[in-house]
Amino acid sequence: MGNDKKNDNGVPNAVKFTQDYQPTPEAKSKGWQRKLEAQKIMDEILNLTSMSYKEVKDLMDDIQANPEKHTLREVKLANYLMERKYTVDYLDRHISKAPQEVDVTSKGEKIESVVVKFIHGNNETSNGSNGDSGEDDTTREEV
Repeated sequence: MGNDKKNDNGVPNAVKFTQDYQPTPEAKSKGWQRKLEAQKIMDEILNLTSMSYKEVKDLMDDIQANPEKHTLREVKLANYLMERKYTVDYLDRHISKAPQEVDVTSKGEKIESVVVKFIHGNNETSNGSNGDSGEDDTTREEV
């Protein structure tokens, strides 16, 4: 059951998304497991971020004193929360990066209207010109 249509998206051997090409129940289950695991990590981060700085420091001290009491995930998350990168990630996620305002077309001037010009080639010209007979045979409409 190959794909009969031309592959326009650049993916080799792509198949149509039909009922015949659905993931197996096992694959769906693995996908849900990954999603649930990601949600657990986010939940733990939210729990840790609600802690005071002293509580996080105490947690780090307890991890060093009693590593057998803590999961690897808890250790990694606590270490991550103490890094500068966490602050940057947090601000990027919740406040977003500063918007980029780049004006490459109007040089700061206000654009009041847009003129669309349709150029119709003239097949009758044989003088090698680009078809411009000097007449303005286009219509203009301001938007």
